[in-house]
Amino acid sequence: MDKVHVVFGSTTGMTEAVAGKIAEALGAQAFNVNAGDAAAFDAELLVLGTSTWGIGELQDDWAAQLDGVKSGFAGKKVAVFGLGDSVGFADSFCVAAETLANAAKDAGATLVGEVLKLDDTNESDKTDEKVAAWVETLKAAL
Repeated sequence: MDKVHVVFGSTTGMTEAVAGKIAEALGAQAFNVNAGDAAAFDAELLVLGTSTWGIGELQDDWAAQLDGVKSGFAGKKVAVFGLGDSVGFADSFCVAAETLANAAKDAGATLVGEVLKLDDTNESDKTDEKVAAWVETLKAAL
């Protein structure tokens, strides 16, 4: 079993890009949840990433796969990051990340750290700094 896997769902590529940065910083592999690869969930720490769509909805790949992959969360440490639009959708900013964190917790995972919420649309200049600081908290939990 690997130490860390980053599992993401991405529609426009923004979440995939952040997942890649996190995976690189942690020396981990990144997996698209849509690929249906069971090996994606074979790690001590799962870092899950999603964007929020509409008014608080999970990204399509996660919405389609979540029920089928929940069993992979049991007994694992899980950290969650999300992307959203804090300006256009302030009331539902990164709600999908919270939904994903709650689903993991309900399935028997232990949450690590705070949910990382990123607005790469309106605050892209802050993304790298926020990711780097968050990754350090994850490293401390390993």
